[in-house]
Amino acid sequence: MQSNNFTAKQLRPWCLLLTGALGLASGCAGGSSGLAARGQSDDIIQLVADTKYDTGNVQGPTERHLQERSWQKRREEIKADPNSSMAADLDRFENAVAMLDAGKYNEAEKEFKSLAEARRDTYESFNVRWRRWWGLGDVEQFDPYSSFGDPIEEDALFMLGETQFAMQRYASAQDSYDDLLKRYPSTRHLDQVTRQLFRIARYWLEFPEDVGAQGDAEVKVASAESKPQELSTYRRIAVLPNLTDRSRPTFDTYGRGLLALRSIWLHDATGPLADDALMLSANHNLRTGNYVEAARLYKLLREQYPDSQHFKDAFIIGSHVTLASYQGPAYDSQSLEEARELKVAALQLFPDLDPEQRQRLQEEVTKLQRAEEARLWDIVEFYQVKGVPEGVTLHCNLIMNRYPDSPYAEQARQVLIQQRAEREQGSSGSRWNPLARSSTSSPVETGEPVAPATPKPEPKSNQPLAMPAESPARTSEESPERVSPWKRFGNLLRRAEEPPKLQSPPSESQPSSTDAGRASL
Repeated sequence: MQSNNFTAKQLRPWCLLLTGALGLASGCAGGSSGLAARGQSDDIIQLVADTKYDTGNVQGPTERHLQERSWQKRREEIKADPNSSMAADLDRFENAVAMLDAGKYNEAEKEFKSLAEARRDTYESFNVRWRRWWGLGDVEQFDPYSSFGDPIEEDALFMLGETQFAMQRYASAQDSYDDLLKRYPSTRHLDQVTRQLFRIARYWLEFPEDVGAQGDAEVKVASAESKPQELSTYRRIAVLPNLTDRSRPTFDTYGRGLLALRSIWLHDATGPLADDALMLSANHNLRTGNYVEAARLYKLLREQYPDSQHFKDAFIIGSHVTLASYQGPAYDSQSLEEARELKVAALQLFPDLDPEQRQRLQEEVTKLQRAEEARLWDIVEFYQVKGVPEGVTLHCNLIMNRYPDSPYAEQARQVLIQQRAEREQGSSGSRWNPLARSSTSSPVETGEPVAPATPKPEPKSNQPLAMPAESPARTSEESPERVSPWKRFGNLLRRAEEPPKLQSPPSESQPSSTDAGRASL
């Protein structure tokens, strides 16, 4: 018995290893094989297997904070070791920070820019940059997603943007911040960078609060602001240069402001200012009359940030903007339907609406219903002009079934009664349409007996039939009947009025004209 127990203890770990190996072989470990077993498409499997789209090394707020603590500890170690290769560059960085604190902005800007370039040369040669520029080398030689780069270069790029921000050269500061986010997507300074970009965008888009005057905690809700001042007509034109104000970009101030907001919610999608940036972008497009883009941004805010403080405003304002993007009954009705759905959803989701807002939303829902009725009636008139009675009947019944109490329902009934009367009388309608089908029914449809076709009577004239070349000239009494050009070209699929006249082939005894010519030669 003692021997058997010892044998069981020895076999137990081998059984566990065998079970784990079978699980890995069957695809239980996930990955591309697991996706294939779950019936995913080949595109999704290829996307998951591609290492370029791996987000495992993208840092969140906690990881960025830990990275900052780790760098502070390493920084003290570098200072304690004068022989370190980074000690000299770290001293240059601290001297540049001292220049910035002393107000020597130009000297500090040059020092931060020179330091960033020097640190970049330590890991990236000119040959690597040249091959990457032309797409000839491996772009993963320095991948910021898999390697967190150089901390001194990261700090130098951030302080370069801060120096330019302090000099009120906001366009240059935006370029420096974008360069930092491009090289270090999970930078330790991400919160401060997004805050600065948000201030720059508010200033350029002419929303209240002067740039740099207040912090993140005092940023107002974008949708709760007072009505902004009238937008500058000069700044609306992107190609007109700005040669006097150094705090604004040379071209396209509004476009650069929207680009700064876009950089916020792309690089820090879960950050505290991501929903604010989307709301501010949507409000600016609403002010400038770009209703289609504003509706798209409000929709993105509703879908991506349901816990945002702007969620209610995104529903209410988004429904108004979506309705404003509707161009009339002759166009697509998607925006009309979306606006009606948003207003109905707002009435159901937000019971705390004040009576005035609720009454206005209910009136707008009724207005949208009338617009949908007008759109369907416009389709009825379209098919009437085209002469397609089937389409007229279909949409008339659609109006009567969906909106039986509308004024268009009574008009639809009158149209159906008129169609029934025309079918009974066999008339083709009051207006002539060359492309319309004939409304007269065939004898087969009416059930009448088909009379046998009578033979065509022979011509009473004794004049012998002549060949086309010998046909006599027409007299004035025999002038052909003039055909209207509308009848000739209007109906392209009409039946020919008479069969074509074909020339009979020459007999064997009578040579053709070409043969006679050849014989004379």
